[in-house]
Amino acid sequence: MNQIINNILLFAEVSKAEAPLQPVQMARVVAKVQDRLSHMIKEQQAQIIIPEAWPDAIGYAPWLEEVWANYLSNALKHGGNPPRVELGASAQSDGMVRFWTRDYGPGLPTKVQAHLFKPFNQIDSFNDKKPSLGLSIVLTIVEKLGGQVGVESKPGQGSLFFFTLPAELSSCTTSATSVA
Repeated sequence: MNQIINNILLFAEVSKAEAPLQPVQMARVVAKVQDRLSHMIKEQQAQIIIPEAWPDAIGYAPWLEEVWANYLSNALKHGGNPPRVELGASAQSDGMVRFWTRDYGPGLPTKVQAHLFKPFNQIDSFNDKKPSLGLSIVLTIVEKLGGQVGVESKPGQGSLFFFTLPAELSSCTTSATSVA
């Protein structure tokens, strides 16, 4: 119940607030989220694969921490047993950076994907029957920061959740390494 109330408050705050857009060191944001979710990562014996370097983007770090926390916790919940989750980023030709999480869980049918970012969705294919605002908060945050969200998934092939943000001009390139 507390989590639902906290999500409702966060959703209300983000819906009406304006964030100061500034360069964000995504490596720091992701490290904070990994620390925040360390108990879950350890408990599930998850393998997290992250890039050695992250491109920076324009956004608001506290809100982006919520985006990553939501994407990573969902990947840990639904990413296989034990979960194997990749995080990454790639520059796009339109001046945006695409940040993503990939899991190797059961994947999602197309009809479920269409409803994922709506408030209080309940997805029967997930064992988590609690109504959730998580992905609708992600959508609201990312759109307020000038980006887009999405999912690519096929049943039996895992899921890739992504969001885009404007690139910070001095961004670096990425390569992946494994972290347990």
